[in-house]
Amino acid sequence: MWRSENMVLLEMTMQREAAHQTVERLGELGYVEFKDLSSHLNAFQRQFANEVKRCEELDRIIRYFDEQILKSEVTFASGDNFPGDDEETNEYGNILDSYEKDFSNFEKELRDLSGNLDQMIAEKNKAEEFSYVINLASQFFKGDEETYTDDSEAGMLSGSRSSSLGYMTGVIPREKIPSFLLLIYRSTRGNVVPRFAEIPTPLFDQKSGKMIEKNVFAVFFGASAAKEKVKRVCEALGASIHDFPEQDIAGTKRSVEQKIGELETTIESTKSRVTDLLSKISVNLPRWKERVHKEKAIFHTLNLFNYDIKGSVVSIGWCAEKNVENVKREMEEARLASNAQVPSICDIIQTNETPPTFFETNRFTEVFQNIINSYGIPDYKEVNPAVASTILFPFLFAVMFGDFGHGILLTLFSFAMVIFERKLKPVAESSELFSMVFAGRYILLLMGIFSIYTGFLYNDGLGLAVDIFKSGYQWNGHVGEKIADVTYPFGVDPAWFHTSNKLLYYNSLKMKMAVIFGVGHMSIGLFFALANMIHFGHFLDIFLEFIPELLILWSTFGYMCFLIIYKWCVNWFDPIYVGKFDPPQILPMMTDFFLSPWKMTQPPMFYSGGDVEAAKSAQAYAQIGLLLVAVICIPILLIPKPIVEYCKQKRKFKPRKAEDSQDSQVVHSDSGSEHHVAILEGTDGVEHSHHRDAQHEEMEPFSELFIKQLIHTIEYVLGTVSNTASYLRLWALSLAHAQLAEVFWQMTIGLALNMLEFSKVAEDAVVHSGVGLFFIFSIWFGMTIGVLLLMESLSAFLHTIRLTWVEFNNKFFKGTGSLFHPFSFATFGKAEE
Repeated sequence: MWRSENMVLLEMTMQREAAHQTVERLGELGYVEFKDLSSHLNAFQRQFANEVKRCEELDRIIRYFDEQILKSEVTFASGDNFPGDDEETNEYGNILDSYEKDFSNFEKELRDLSGNLDQMIAEKNKAEEFSYVINLASQFFKGDEETYTDDSEAGMLSGSRSSSLGYMTGVIPREKIPSFLLLIYRSTRGNVVPRFAEIPTPLFDQKSGKMIEKNVFAVFFGASAAKEKVKRVCEALGASIHDFPEQDIAGTKRSVEQKIGELETTIESTKSRVTDLLSKISVNLPRWKERVHKEKAIFHTLNLFNYDIKGSVVSIGWCAEKNVENVKREMEEARLASNAQVPSICDIIQTNETPPTFFETNRFTEVFQNIINSYGIPDYKEVNPAVASTILFPFLFAVMFGDFGHGILLTLFSFAMVIFERKLKPVAESSELFSMVFAGRYILLLMGIFSIYTGFLYNDGLGLAVDIFKSGYQWNGHVGEKIADVTYPFGVDPAWFHTSNKLLYYNSLKMKMAVIFGVGHMSIGLFFALANMIHFGHFLDIFLEFIPELLILWSTFGYMCFLIIYKWCVNWFDPIYVGKFDPPQILPMMTDFFLSPWKMTQPPMFYSGGDVEAAKSAQAYAQIGLLLVAVICIPILLIPKPIVEYCKQKRKFKPRKAEDSQDSQVVHSDSGSEHHVAILEGTDGVEHSHHRDAQHEEMEPFSELFIKQLIHTIEYVLGTVSNTASYLRLWALSLAHAQLAEVFWQMTIGLALNMLEFSKVAEDAVVHSGVGLFFIFSIWFGMTIGVLLLMESLSAFLHTIRLTWVEFNNKFFKGTGSLFHPFSFATFGKAEE
């Protein structure tokens, strides 16, 4: 993973009969990224455009089968494949013909059965509704005066069927009754009398596929014009109209019930036939999907090739150098399997084109590579930032998330995902949110492990400190005294946890650590740039870029890091310092370093006895020298490189002028024939095109070269300051995380454990009973998981991405490469979905 794989451009020539088998075998391997040699043709003019359309039609039918199986809500058992053509022994044309025939027959039969079934269900629903109308609407015509609001209405309705009063009966969804009443009253100006009766059981609604509660209705009206208005309202609200029988109600009722029984029998029989057909289809559906997707991918790829009149096929594609022999072997096996007579040829061709970038990753390294690729694809053979990120990324996260308690929880969670990887994979595939977490299980594991380490380094766990080793301080009643010859062996002494100046101590410690980690992180990036310069043979860049950039960084902020470490290492209680001056402050010292390097307002950092002023003068001279080094490196970084680049271009383009003019004459005089030769000869045409493009590269003017270098110089010099300041987020987030953890503890469990200070009753209720303590623990645990483990970890993760992408990568990373996309059935299937 240090650098991308060696890539070669392959020219693959094969007989037309072997092309399909060759592409199929190479699709299984996923080794070759094919180039489009038919880019001058549109999608409809390509060689296998017809076959692609046939595959898309088969894909449409498969989706229809899927929909019907899902709609049937029946679980089908797997079984033997449907007797048909053996795909391994038949030609692709026969496979498509066989599939088209089988799929067409299945689709026609399924659509016929489904259409008949829908029609019979509709008739059955209509008959059931009519049956309820007969049973329930008859009460509206009995003239039962108790059911009406006034005598005139009762008298009018009692003789409605024998008088001139009109009526309309039917069934309406219960939820639409208020809208129905409102509309009919408004449209008829209140000249109607509606009546409703509830249907005791819900009825099946064919449009929604759900059981819906409905009511039988009857609307009585005096004018004939009202009938049409009521009818339009019924149609608008989805109410069905059923004419109430004028006579022989009992006979009509028996006839309807008989019809319902016959329809139920026929529906069950049709459903059984549909189920049998779908069962037969479902057994074969996975195999059909796989084969159709394969054929579609193969024909898409075959459309990228060149075909000549002699029956040979030429393709060109990128391949990793280590996989060339495997490609040759598969091509020969495909030729033998297809009974082609002409041997297939696979040659490596030379080109000036930049190869795509390919890193072979595994489950562990994939997530780190994806983080880098999200920012930019590494250039071909450029140092891959993902290598350093496997350690530096989780470490920088842990610096901000340093808490061994939270680190243990994060480690257990991610370790569980690693252990139960196979069981959780289906869950991740069905949940988009969990899939992102599951994909980062290995980086989460490292983040948790490093958080445990930095947590012990800070001696901070869940807002508490632990005294694992013997403390180097003891309390004398007023202040903590240092115990002679006792130093806490690892991490921060737990005695600091109970002091009033704890925050000041942690603030200073973490701020200085952030600066040291930042300068170290950026220095690693500069040395990665050096590795790139050596690999690509840009040796002048070592002297014109790397060394000036390194000196600018190290002579300023590298010097500050040296002061921090040196101050930590000095015993400022030594007699040679006591009484002469207090320990110097680094922040004012660095301010003087930039603003007035000749003036030392702070005591000397480097003092071993003697005259204090002489030590201050010596340090001032050293600081002036370091600042001069940084200032002198700026013009060295700015001026020489564009001059050198311009001179290189002049030497490169001068001898090509005559050759360029000859090439341009050839192109203008015979462009049509040249294009024809390129199509027939395949590789020769491509090689000639690459060579001609290389010759016709435009020479950049000196002004552009200088402006580019000026921008780079300004960005780097200003970035040295801003990027170093950006690493202070390591201090800020770490301090915030520790303070939040401490506050959550003190305001919940810590408060409960100290209830004795308030009252004995409160202590008994909260602590001794256990109920209150459990309740408070739940609050603390919920805040720990929700705020510290979820929100804070996400915040630290995003800040780590920022430090990796910007502060680290901009020291060496170009990120302008193109990702290697080999032809593979697995990736083609995902793209199609």
